[in-house]
Amino acid sequence: MKKTLKNTNILGIAFLIVLTSGFLRAGQLELPEPDALQETYLNGTREEKSRQCRNEVASSFGEECSFCHNSEVTDFTEKGNRAKADMKASIALGVKCDYCHTGKKQFTKKFKMAEKMFKLSEMMDVECDFCHNGKDILTPKGKTARTAMLLQKWKRKGNKRCLKCHVEKKQFELNSEGKELLKDLMHEGEETNEDG
Repeated sequence: MKKTLKNTNILGIAFLIVLTSGFLRAGQLELPEPDALQETYLNGTREEKSRQCRNEVASSFGEECSFCHNSEVTDFTEKGNRAKADMKASIALGVKCDYCHTGKKQFTKKFKMAEKMFKLSEMMDVECDFCHNGKDILTPKGKTARTAMLLQKWKRKGNKRCLKCHVEKKQFELNSEGKELLKDLMHEGEETNEDG
């Protein structure tokens, strides 16, 4: 009885994911490019970019330029590489530093979620723009992932839950259990039609 109930729940989840992704694909074929959605971080000449970085980034964190850049500002430090990754993420999300950060080692409530998302993107070997295409805009894959995350209670249960159906470091490729689940779901409708 428990096994039947569990299989029914799993099939229901898979059905919702497939159904939702089909609807989403139909309505989201022409997404605008991220650059069309919002300003990129640092624009203009080298001097203008330097000024923007000093005013928007360094001052927000109470750090000097040397925190992220070498003395000639031709390369990034270890912390600078992390900041560069954060900037890429913020562009994909359509937000600025203050979305997660409120100062040096001070964070908003969004930071914990961002941390989990960074770990998920690392675990699945994807960049933020795999799912995000600006502020509050998801790609079709992002909408499918959001549906699965909600159904699997990802916010509470965490990233390892994804490995139940997906292969690690393979951009959300389905593992054998995930493929079997999807196959069963696709054939369940046929069985129902044959019985009726």
